[in-house]
Amino acid sequence: MIGLSRLWHALSPGAGLAADRYRPPNREENDYPMRARRFTRALVAVFVAVGLVSAAGLSPTSAAVRPNVDPATVVAVIKQIYSLYQQFIGGGSGLTLAQAVADIEAQIQASQMAIIDEIDLVAAANVQACAKSAVIEFADINAFTPDTLQTFALNATDCVTQADSLLSAVTDKAAVDEIGFAMNTAGPLALMARIKAGLTTPALKAVLVGGENTLISSLLPTCTKQNVGDPGHPFYDWDCIAYNGTEVEGKPLAATQNAATANTSRAVAQTALPTLS
Repeated sequence: MIGLSRLWHALSPGAGLAADRYRPPNREENDYPMRARRFTRALVAVFVAVGLVSAAGLSPTSAAVRPNVDPATVVAVIKQIYSLYQQFIGGGSGLTLAQAVADIEAQIQASQMAIIDEIDLVAAANVQACAKSAVIEFADINAFTPDTLQTFALNATDCVTQADSLLSAVTDKAAVDEIGFAMNTAGPLALMARIKAGLTTPALKAVLVGGENTLISSLLPTCTKQNVGDPGHPFYDWDCIAYNGTEVEGKPLAATQNAATANTSRAVAQTALPTLS
């Protein structure tokens, strides 16, 4: 167990905290109250790490625990899959259906374990299972018989609708985020499968649009306006903290919010929404 006196000295406001966040360059921190507030947050984080949360009277569920998960990779892959879908439906010199399917297969195969690890965090067993199944089975989509292809398309569509229905019923942001990843994993796969099977897509896209809007609003970070200037020379920017603890300072507000949630399904939703609308 780490000695608390050593812990306090290491984390004191004058000790130069190393925080996992972005800070604009060439700015001095002369605002002691703001530094003290950050010190308190950092100390709570260490209490969580060393198992002292109960003694401090805090809830350990406030810390996001994501073992063996690489959300940045999953966000990038799903964004790329939506981009391939857009290149196909955009027509012109874009991708053919066969090219789009092949490229999506390649994206999934390259990062399949990262995607599955993310989906495994979904607490709802039905959504976890159907999203994982969609990822695994899409690799064989070109080998499906017409009946099997239709069944896959319908099952993937059902997975999206189940995930969307849960988004409005869940309040915990970590749960919302994981459901959002599952929905946006199954979503573009269901769209491509329905197109390949000769089925319609407007109703599915409408469900996805609703889900994306829910994610964008539900996973909005908490932001406060901060004076980060020197005494007598105020300079204001925004300090935004996502549910997973990622903290970003900057301006304007929207850009800072987006940077704080860059590794959540909110970022995927923001990319997918224009494609689906």
